[in-house]
Amino acid sequence: MPGKKIKPSDRVSNIAKRSSSSSSMLSLTPSQLNTAIMEMLSMRQAATRCDAVCRGNPITDAGKRKQMIKMLSVVMIPVLVITGMTANTFAIAIDNYISSANIRELLFFSIELGALLRTIQFERDMSALYVSNIKPETKDFLLQRYPDTDLAIQNLSKWPRGDDIVMEMETRERFLSYLNKHRYQLDVYNQSVETELDFYSNSIMVLLKWLYDAISESSTGSVWKDVVAYQEIIVSSELFGRERALGVSFYATGGFETREKYLLFMENQDRANVTFESARFYSKIAFDIYNIELAKNTEVIVPIEDYRNRIKSNNYTSTQASIHEAERWFDNMTIYQGVLTRTQNALALTIDESLAKASEEELQSVITICIVFGVILIVCPLIVFAVYSLTSEIQKYSISIANRTKALNKEKKRTDILLYQMLPKSVAESLKRSEEVDAEQYGDSTIFFSDIVGFTSISAQSSPLQVVEMLNGLYISFDARIEVYDVYKVETIGDAYMVVSGVPRRNGRRHAPEIATMALDLLDNIKKLEIPHLPGSKFKLRIGLHSGPVLAGVVGTKMPRYCLFGETVSIASKMESQGRGNKIQISLTTRDLLNAFGGFIMEERRDDEMKHDRDVLNAFHGYVRTYWLLHRDGFLSDDDNDSSRSPSPECLLQNTEKSGGKIAYY
Repeated sequence: MPGKKIKPSDRVSNIAKRSSSSSSMLSLTPSQLNTAIMEMLSMRQAATRCDAVCRGNPITDAGKRKQMIKMLSVVMIPVLVITGMTANTFAIAIDNYISSANIRELLFFSIELGALLRTIQFERDMSALYVSNIKPETKDFLLQRYPDTDLAIQNLSKWPRGDDIVMEMETRERFLSYLNKHRYQLDVYNQSVETELDFYSNSIMVLLKWLYDAISESSTGSVWKDVVAYQEIIVSSELFGRERALGVSFYATGGFETREKYLLFMENQDRANVTFESARFYSKIAFDIYNIELAKNTEVIVPIEDYRNRIKSNNYTSTQASIHEAERWFDNMTIYQGVLTRTQNALALTIDESLAKASEEELQSVITICIVFGVILIVCPLIVFAVYSLTSEIQKYSISIANRTKALNKEKKRTDILLYQMLPKSVAESLKRSEEVDAEQYGDSTIFFSDIVGFTSISAQSSPLQVVEMLNGLYISFDARIEVYDVYKVETIGDAYMVVSGVPRRNGRRHAPEIATMALDLLDNIKKLEIPHLPGSKFKLRIGLHSGPVLAGVVGTKMPRYCLFGETVSIASKMESQGRGNKIQISLTTRDLLNAFGGFIMEERRDDEMKHDRDVLNAFHGYVRTYWLLHRDGFLSDDDNDSSRSPSPECLLQNTEKSGGKIAYY
């Protein structure tokens, strides 16, 4: 626009073209209807990858077929999903059923394994008693345990297999051979209590590992806590068995030979108690079963505690050794371990009942889902027919709806554009939502007033149409210029042009430099503009600025306007009306704000014209000083440099703020 004449006729022609296009869309031709319908069906501006599938014209024959396919897809997709869900549920139920069966099998196997563990524990205890006190009677106790252990091994329903099984326990026969070899060598080698405990405990730990691995490989579902408690009871039973074996050795020999044996006894006792408490924590069922079984054998609690306390005191000597005491300790601990065993077995049966019930519920669930699925398959054709009928009816009204919706959207956009030109966007949106917009006080703002010098004389030499075209072209130029600044155009009345910064959006202390920079820009621009119908004549602009508080609000209902009120508006108008052509007159208030911001060049107005205005005198309490805004550092006019090298207004403001009020150049 700078350096060229305004051509308002181009703007007028563009408006005419848009008006004609808005009118023509009310009578769309059949060839244009497809595009209109697609625009009506989607309010999005940018197409996505799924548009080709999700959107289409439901009016043409091809579109109808495509629409029907979509509708059928909408119906069939849920059917397919339900089918998949049914199959998945069925597979899960079958898997749970098989898993429950496996767990039940493992539980029964664990009962057999528990019996084997008890017989090995008994043999271990008697072997420890024998090596502690080698006598014929202790040898008889031990020999009585051998057949029980062999029978328990033979009664196992299966023998675990795997790559991680120790060589001595690969098969049932090899394990029996391994045990018999140790038994035969017991009298040959001078075995110690620790050796016997280690030998049997190692075998027991292998058996426990079999149990852990078997259960951990199966999904235990809702009974996992009970299964964990079941495993903990088995482990605690083994630890109590070690405690029993060490206690037998204590009473048979009259004390522990070393401190390590004593600590080993205490460790096994503590670990057994902690492990059993863990089982009770995991399963309330286990806790209840234990209390019931213990109530049947309360007579062993006190003797066991008494025996334990004597072992803890560790005051026995070899002269106090007693096979009878060892037997009593063994018998009482065996009764207590029997309580644990019955608790373990009862818990296993309880878990088995829960798994059986869960399996039955899974089967019932599958049957129910299959029935529902069959009903859906029967109802599906009816739904398809209903969808087909509704789609056909909807398509009959698509053309009229498309035309009316297209016209409505166009008119709505035009209405919004006009509304945003009359009011700030935030205020307009509030009014559209039927919200009450109250007047608001703004403490910091700067107001810009301008008018054309000699406008009355120019109007006298021009026709009304020429005046309208001249003002239209001028204001189009101004509107384009002020877009880059943080300002709001309030109104234009005749040749008067009013702009404010700091209202309605507050911008701190930037309102004064924003308006000042804009005024310099507009003044530099208008010096190059010629009056269209008066060749050789250029515009002269008179500009006035003032800063201060204002009251802003919406006035009117039929044609609402966003208006500013207050003394600041009047003073700004005075700054303009009593200014000079192609000059920018600013008040002392604005001058101080620009000085604080930095970078602006101003000079004081020397004549006394402003000092005779009563309103100005009252506003400044009798002390009136005004200034001419001349220039701003870093601001290059179009004559000085092209736009590619001249800093933008935003750049000027940002650089000034970054440098603390001083202009920073690029």
